Amino acid sequence: MSSQRRKSQRHVPRALPLVCAAGTLAAAYHDVAYANVQAPSDGGNTLLHAIGWQTFENATPGDNNSGIADTTPDSNSTFDATPVGSFAAVSGGGQYLTGTIGAGASVLGRAGYGQSTNNGFLNGATFGSDTIGSAPFGMNIVDVPLADGSAGARIGQFGQAGASSWKFRTNGSQEFGDFSITNESDFTFRLERFHFDARSGNANSPTDLDLIYLASGDSNLVRVSTGTEVQDLHVFTALNFATQPSVQNVSASVAASFTTPTAVRLGPGETASFRFRWTNSGTDFAESQIDN
Repeated sequence: MSSQRRKSQRHVPRALPLVCAAGTLAAAYHDVAYANVQAPSDGGNTLLHAIGWQTFENATPGDNNSGIADTTPDSNSTFDATPVGSFAAVSGGGQYLTGTIGAGASVLGRAGYGQSTNNGFLNGATFGSDTIGSAPFGMNIVDVPLADGSAGARIGQFGQAGASSWKFRTNGSQEFGDFSITNESDFTFRLERFHFDARSGNANSPTDLDLIYLASGDSNLVRVSTGTEVQDLHVFTALNFATQPSVQNVSASVAASFTTPTAVRLGPGETASFRFRWTNSGTDFAESQIDN
């Protein structure tokens, strides 16, 4: 399916949980989808779905320093072999949620620095937290079906060939990375969590990382409490790295990021854009990385 926004507003049922994360994105959806997140990673919610990246594609093929441009998340439980609603006639099926990193993910399309293929860090067995099935509700990668609907599998594992992470450096805009989720369906999703692992790479690397909302362009993520769009630059989660190198495995609640906790929804045909923002580095060109 195309990642373009779709305007169809037919068959809008009740909102159901969606989760999003960036080295991964996770979501909860509707029981019409072909596959869903498996136990124990579903935390008892059989409607939970997830979409996310295990590997990252260079903006310029073969150039690991060209930023990331990737519209093919490896894991995506919203694949449906026999889609319903507007996409009932799609031959071979498709995904109800699609994702984009870099160009096309936002107005500016920040792409970070590129891809790290170092298999000596990150590239673990979970999306986000290592705690599965209870708070903060990380996910086993193998519990999230692949984007073609097949059983979940790890791609690019720690210590093996094919490892991949999204790298950043403090030079111009290369410390920023944008990603988006688009709801291609006629249904409404509720954004639940972001899952990712972040690494501050060395003594000069940034000590702070936050994940923010971008309200410009096509982005339209709506607060249930007010019926209005989430405020531009709203911070969903903020991290501090007291020592370097060090890694934090994050599964962050979306609702809890608001002063008064509230659910947020992504309606039919709508897109939500987000940015990773590294700050407070010791020197220019200091690297950091993010993955699942």
